[in-house]
Amino acid sequence: MALTRCPECRKKISESAKICPNCGFSFKQENLEIYKQKLEERHLQNTEINRKSTKLHLIWFCIFALFLIIASVITQS
Repeated sequence: MALTRCPECRKKISESAKICPNCGFSFKQENLEIYKQKLEERHLQNTEINRKSTKLHLIWFCIFALFLIIASVITQS
């Protein structure tokens, strides 16, 4: 009996199982397709969040660099 991981709860279950005994995830083909679509949607959302986060980090870095430049100009005067 080989074991595999449930894509939903990540617990080990039998490869011959039709549903996960832990979370109830169904391994029917149509349910697997729905799961793949949801996974792709989550991936796209995470990509968008990462893109926005990178922009925010760059903005804060520029503000910090500008602050350092202004501070060094003021202290040299």
